[in-house]
Amino acid sequence: MLRYAAVMMRHRRYTIPEAARCLGITPESVLGAIRRGRLKARLKTVRVPRKIWSIAAESVEAYEVSASHRERGLKKIL
Repeated sequence: MLRYAAVMMRHRRYTIPEAARCLGITPESVLGAIRRGRLKARLKTVRVPRKIWSIAAESVEAYEVSASHRERGLKKIL
């Protein structure tokens, strides 16, 4: 069971708000990091024509929050 849990955690994907909470930054900052290519994500079609960003857990874990974001701390998330 432990091995299965480890495999499932590797395949875990986050939405932008979930990644923002994990990283302690705003959703807008996460989207900016995706657009600049600093955070790997893919655009996933959920329902036509709705699409959402899907971010792999390993990308969130590997992402380094900038010093300015660490100094300011988490902004209010709606």
